[in-house]
Amino acid sequence: MKNYKNQSQILEENILALELKRKIKARELRLQLDNTYQELRPSRLFTRAFKDFKSEPEVKNNVLELIISLAGGFLSKRLLIGKSNSIFKSFFGYGIQYLATKLISKKIKH
Repeated sequence: MKNYKNQSQILEENILALELKRKIKARELRLQLDNTYQELRPSRLFTRAFKDFKSEPEVKNNVLELIISLAGGFLSKRLLIGKSNSIFKSFFGYGIQYLATKLISKKIKH
């Protein structure tokens, strides 16, 4: 009989220890989830991206080149084609925009 009581007591102690361990793990998981949520907020992502952009001169140059080439392509399309309801003129305008963007991008890099 004494052996059964001792085993029962050991089992209860183990159950209590496992419940305490589960509560600790659940608390750690909630903290980690909260940290992850805070790090993935759009404002935090934007702030980190902006800091990276400011600190890397190569990224600044690439973005500046991209903006200039896209703006040049867009302006060339607007100047040559303008606003059009014709599907053929629209496709032709997009082709001009693509070629102008490529040409400006190559000129800027060299």
